[in-house]
Amino acid sequence: MPRRLAIALPAALLLTVALSQMTLARTAYLSPWKGGGFGMFASVDGLPFRWVRLYVSAPARSEELAIPASLEDQAHRVVTWPHRRALEGLARAVIARERRNQRPVAAVRVEIWRADVSRMLDVSEKLVREITFHDDEVDPARDR
Repeated sequence: MPRRLAIALPAALLLTVALSQMTLARTAYLSPWKGGGFGMFASVDGLPFRWVRLYVSAPARSEELAIPASLEDQAHRVVTWPHRRALEGLARAVIARERRNQRPVAAVRVEIWRADVSRMLDVSEKLVREITFHDDEVDPARDR
């Protein structure tokens, strides 16, 4: 019995990881190149083909922001798996940064985009996920 278990356990574990990764890639926007990477050779939806766009708005301001160096790691994680909590975390970080720099901010929109390749090999941009986070949703004690 222990020998059979020793043979079956690695296969079962690999199958579980593969199914979890494929499910998250299809339902939760996880990049097929992450979480086990079982779809990486069948997709161009890797990290070089995904990007974040940030928009800040306030009564006297509406503009797109470049990703600041201080938020690049967080943006990279959000692009990899853009679930709601990660998007909100990035929006909170942008609001906190804008406040520290004494710039007005009423809302931040975070968009995740990816390159989409058609069957005819035409490349276009496709919106993966977006969220608009308002300044009044931020808890100042938590978001410093």
